[in-house]
Amino acid sequence: MKKIFVSTIALFVIVFLVGCSDTTSPNEGTVNVVSEMLNPSVSIVPVKSKLNNEIQANEVDSIKITSIRILLSEMKLHSTTTDSTDGKALKTTPFLFHIDTLGNLIQLTSTSIPVGSYEKIKLEFHRFSSSETSQYATDPVLKDFATSDRYTVIINGTYFKNNLPTDFTYNSKITANLTFNFVPSINIEEGATTTISIQVDPTLFFKLNGSILDPTNSKNFSVIENAIKNSIKAQKRA
Repeated sequence: MKKIFVSTIALFVIVFLVGCSDTTSPNEGTVNVVSEMLNPSVSIVPVKSKLNNEIQANEVDSIKITSIRILLSEMKLHSTTTDSTDGKALKTTPFLFHIDTLGNLIQLTSTSIPVGSYEKIKLEFHRFSSSETSQYATDPVLKDFATSDRYTVIINGTYFKNNLPTDFTYNSKITANLTFNFVPSINIEEGATTTISIQVDPTLFFKLNGSILDPTNSKNFSVIENAIKNSIKAQKRA
């Protein structure tokens, strides 16, 4: 009888401790991050010059984007309160921001984080170091970025001039730390899934003052690179 009593007490203590452990562990929700292309085509938009009232010339007639790939190194969510851990990591190893023209949402990452209110997301354009190029040289997803050029952005598409199509690849070595604020802040709820869309609009990549730029002309590269960084957006999907 005594042994049964002791066993019962021991079982009670174990259940109590497990219950305490569960109640003190942080509640979490799931965050999915997806990529999305808003518009793959850059078409002619006639713009009148302010100086002579003439239609501004385009370097090419139109552009059709087929793929955009950007190498990222980390992605974090930051709360509206003081965060001693410098944000909640969604992804910390090199990965691709990738979109195509099929209209599909491509999942970039999915992870669980503590419930709460988050006001911004941060991500970093990453350029492989020399040591990383050898590490990822045979990786089927990252190998195009693990070359001696160490590109961070690779865009494929077709431009049209005088009704003639020409395929092109736009490569860039730009690096950037981007922060996107959520207005209003997003709430991560226990057991629920929240989807955040990282969006790009290529119609803004290859335009200057309404004129369509030739993506293969090196004099346009600095304009295009600034446009890439400035046109990326992030928002919660309904």
